Parts: sequence; C-alpha cells; structure tokens
Amino acid sequence: MRSLIGFPCLGDMLVGTLDSASGATGLLIVSNGNEIRSGPHRSMSQLAHRIAAAGYPVFRFDRRGVGDSAGSNQGFLESAPDIVAAVSTFRREAKLRRVVAFGNGDGATALALFHAQARIDALLLANPVVVAPLPPPEEPEEGEASRGWMRQVIGRVATRRPETHRSLGSELAAAFTAAEVPMTVLLATRDKIAACFAEFLHKPAFAAAGTRVRRKQFDTASHVFAGTADKAWLYERVIEALAEQRAP
Repeated sequence: MRSLIGFPCLGDMLVGTLDSASGATGLLIVSNGNEIRSGPHRSMSQLAHRIAAAGYPVFRFDRRGVGDSAGSNQGFLESAPDIVAAVSTFRREAKLRRVVAFGNGDGATALALFHAQARIDALLLANPVVVAPLPPPEEPEEGEASRGWMRQVIGRVATRRPETHRSLGSELAAAFTAAEVPMTVLLATRDKIAACFAEFLHKPAFAAAGTRVRRKQFDTASHVFAGTADKAWLYERVIEALAEQRAP
C-alpha cells in the first residue's frame, strides 16, 4: 500500500510517500540534487515498490522547496532538519525499530553528514559528492562592462573552488570517521563523481574510517544506476543492507 504523508519541518509542510510493509526495519530514500522523491524516470519510486514487496517499509520525501514540499530550497548542505523530520515521521508511521538510509550523489553526502542527528541505524551511500556547490557570483556593479564582469566572475570561481573542495572533503572525512553505524559505499566505476570520491578515500583524512567503511562497486557509467543490470545490482545491495539490519 502506498500513501502520501505531510509532515512539518521548521514551519514548512513537507510531503513524503510511504510504501507500507510489515517489517520493523525500513528504508529511507534521500533524493539526489533537486530531484523529486520519485527519482529520475521514477527509478526511486520503482525501487521503493520492489523493496516494500520484499517486506520492508520505504519512505521517500521532497525536502523544503523541492517537488510538493513548501519552503525555500536551501540545498543539500542545509537539509539536516528535513532528514531529521523525515526519519521521525517514518519511524512513527511505520512503527519501526531500525532505519536504513539510502542516498545517491549529494543525497548520500547529506546522509553521511547528518545521519547521527536523525538517529539513522545504517547507511547505504551511492556515489557521494565531495565537492561543495559554488556560491552564486555577486551582482556586478552598475555600469560595469560585461567582459570585465565575466573576468571577475571567472576569477572568483577560480579562487573559491579549492576552498569549497577542501571544506566539504574535510567535513565528509570527519563524518565518516565519527560514524558509529554501519556504512556501505556503492560506486559506479565509470562515473566521474564516484571516481572523485574513490580518490578521496585514499587521502590521509579518510584513513581512520577506511577499515570500517564497506565498499562495493558496479561496472557502469550511470551515476543513478539507470540500466537494467544496474537496477538489479542496486536492488540486491539494498536488500542485503536491510537484511543485515533486520531487527530480531
């Protein structure tokens, strides 16, 4: 059974979809980027249906300012309250004892950063993003020539990129090191974002977390595991994670 659920977050009303099942362990799906909860080409909706059919409740939601949810879209780095509210709602509505969370791209990064606040019990992180989005350029002064303005914008981008890159990478490394729950990283071997994360795993900042983070990969260039074989592999990895965390 699939139902829509509205729930509050910092004064705004968010909308989620619950696929009901009898299990006491459930799957929370956190969308990538500004994607709505159904996912690209409804892939997350289809995954939720299959997981629920296997006996595990699934909850997907639109964060503030995305899809059906109210409020202003502050990006994934400000999504901690949304994730906390979603997990609380999911636990209550599905009567759960454990929550396993799955996210792709910056959804995975958000889960790594904020899972402790949300009391999530295990993480399944696909192709995490390690480079923060650049802030929008400042408005040019009135009368400034367009060519000069473009040079200034390019200059600002060039100087900001290393700073944001290091900042998010450091935050993510600290989150992985401090995590006290099982963490499995899923990587699409020919995806550029996954390759960037794989490179970060070898850096000294990740060393403390390296032995505790399980890493599984699939030979695909699809960031969202869009192919038929990709989807089958992803489904199997999700079921594995849920089965490992099944409440007694």
